[in-house]
Amino acid sequence: MYGWMGTILQVDLSSGKVEKEPLSDELRLNYLGGRGINSRIVYDNAGPGVDSLGPHNVLVFGTGTLSGTIAPSTGRLQVSAKSPLTGILGDGNAGGHFSSELKRAGYDHIVIKGKAERPVYLLIENDRVELRPADRLWGKGTHATEDEIHKELRDPQVKIASVGQGGENLVRFAKVIFDSYHAAARPGMGAVMGSKNLKAVAVKGTKAVQVANPEAFTKLSQELIQRIVNSRAYPGMAYYGTPHLLKFLYQQGWQPCKNSLTNEWPEIQKLHHRVLRRDYFVKELSCTACPHHCYQAWIIKEGPYAGTRAGKIDYTALAVFGCGCLIADFGAIGKMTDLCQNYSLDIMELGNILNAAMEWYEKELITKDDTDGIDLSWGNAEGAIQMIHKIARREGFGNLLAEGAVRGAEAIGKGAEKYISVYSKGMSQGTQDIRACKGYALSVATSTRGADHLRGMAGYEQIPELTTPEIARERFGTEEACIATSYKKAPVVVWDQDLCVLADSLGICKFDTEYSGETITIKDM
Repeated sequence: MYGWMGTILQVDLSSGKVEKEPLSDELRLNYLGGRGINSRIVYDNAGPGVDSLGPHNVLVFGTGTLSGTIAPSTGRLQVSAKSPLTGILGDGNAGGHFSSELKRAGYDHIVIKGKAERPVYLLIENDRVELRPADRLWGKGTHATEDEIHKELRDPQVKIASVGQGGENLVRFAKVIFDSYHAAARPGMGAVMGSKNLKAVAVKGTKAVQVANPEAFTKLSQELIQRIVNSRAYPGMAYYGTPHLLKFLYQQGWQPCKNSLTNEWPEIQKLHHRVLRRDYFVKELSCTACPHHCYQAWIIKEGPYAGTRAGKIDYTALAVFGCGCLIADFGAIGKMTDLCQNYSLDIMELGNILNAAMEWYEKELITKDDTDGIDLSWGNAEGAIQMIHKIARREGFGNLLAEGAVRGAEAIGKGAEKYISVYSKGMSQGTQDIRACKGYALSVATSTRGADHLRGMAGYEQIPELTTPEIARERFGTEEACIATSYKKAPVVVWDQDLCVLADSLGICKFDTEYSGETITIKDM
């Protein structure tokens, strides 16, 4: 078998039974891998009557068909389950090295069912698979959890997926963290993992992924790498990561600030990507097989948050903690980001909650009596940090916010939901102002997992180098499809959503595809 390893690992936490079953032709040929096969498994196992935080929900880790090969940017992993945030199909897509390691251990997917009686972690070392006690790890953050498992196994190269206290406490938007800072985020896969008393999954693999024609495969992979590094979009991502998007979106008028009350905020200059590279970035990092090295390791060198560090910072954190909360101090944003990684909390949902809560506080829908005495005024970083702790621990007002932006607003009442700038199917999205881009708005509204840019962003209406009239006419039937304010958007949205499905199923990072102005096309895939 080429590409696939041919095995699904079935883990029943209730009984402690682990089985290996063949990957069927029906699954691999109809759904490819990653999001495709994951979605089919969730559909077959978690129907309308299944409690998303109950033992009958299924949690699936899925590699892409190209994961573990030399094809560029194929280090993505899909984690899927019925979502505790939306109640429908949920999944997160993570980068890093876990996907390739799982593939090399001999497995295409892990299907986890049931609930362990006590906390456990799953150890996979090629053909050896076992459940180990994790009582001593329960209550620890993801950083300490990884350190402890590495020490126990005496191997710092083992790749680890884990949850922190956010997952343990069933925060509905808890995420799964891989190797300290990569995340399968958004609709609560970390909460599902916590609900099963599964603290972590540790993987080490040494097998090779076979391809049918190594010579042709190598040649095509090298061609794609050269196209990526020679593209116009490459320098921004390679040297600044996604933070460089902040300036572009702000200049276009598409960056919402102060919970979408304005698109202007002079203090945004303090978060400029060149400032961050000069003052905070220390090393460029890369996912498996990726030429982009877009993850910028950073450290806070002075001030109240000195010593805080991580392996990446995303545009999302700058957008929701910076622009959304009006916090111009990168030290504070870095601290909030690190807390989210350690607690395993989705940055976008949490940021949107804080944005809305600050407006609720300003409009006096909530007061200090509601917030346990915490000042949630605009720009108050310490107040936001205190609330992050409370949300992860489900303490006081944090317990209400741990239900997510939409549920939290419904509990507050008083019309609080109208202060959540954008949401669909129970999940919020507030990093970009979609009012300016009609295709983006349509894509967010029709996304299968709720409001989400990673299901399809209609990049052809936003990225000038993609939007020639000739391309628009040939591919979408009308030049208007690629004009941001046009309402003739169905063809471009369907095309972009199809691209995202294919990328997620093959295990390709969307940021190296036409989705974001890069060079890998649907034809290449």
